[in-house]
Amino acid sequence: MELNIYQKPQFIEELVFRIKPGQVERYIDLETEIFSEPLSHVAGFLGGETWVSQDREGEVTSFYFWESEQAYRSVDQAWLAGQKEKMGAAMGDDAAFVRAGHAEDRRFRVREYR
Repeated sequence: MELNIYQKPQFIEELVFRIKPGQVERYIDLETEIFSEPLSHVAGFLGGETWVSQDREGEVTSFYFWESEQAYRSVDQAWLAGQKEKMGAAMGDDAAFVRAGHAEDRRFRVREYR
């Protein structure tokens, strides 16, 4: 394991969704295709993680790591709206947005041990 200390804190975008039972894997695959992979080509995007709750069935949390809050805020909003529309069309009523944690509590990754 290695301790990484970030001299420049990384902004964390946190999105929580409620997914219908049996559709979580489908949602995760679509999230990769519609959001994570395309974002990997956006300046300032550092990667992401997807977490699934064991205690809250169907709750999926996506964490996206950004070089800075400015990089996060610089994402083309028209493009993002289009991606959200694609995801909505693909998932329909099987997925519901719960909250954007970063809108209420801005967090920055300052170090990790992995």
